[in-house]
Amino acid sequence: MSSNMETENDKNREARARRVATKLGLVLRKSCTRDSSRMDYGCFRIVDPKTGRVLAGTYPYAYSLTLDQVEATLEEMLANPIDDTEEGVGSLAEGGAANYDPRWER
Repeated sequence: MSSNMETENDKNREARARRVATKLGLVLRKSCTRDSSRMDYGCFRIVDPKTGRVLAGTYPYAYSLTLDQVEATLEEMLANPIDDTEEGVGSLAEGGAANYDPRWER
């Protein structure tokens, strides 16, 4: 696969992930780092725009989710929606590079 095709595929996957996040009332943020040697280059985090809280992708650095991890996290959130009527449910997800806390807070 050529580099242009890979880039186009990643753009499509990112756009799809942004649509899913919007459907959940969330925002997908991408690191603005332009230095490819930095750890957060090309990485993401998921934010609740109502509260400003980062729900996934903050550990071990501010933007730590790969596109694969973003898709997996959003799929988990779709499959297991949080009941907003329950008080005290969930915790702020750290969203580590290899895993995430599926109990996010809204």
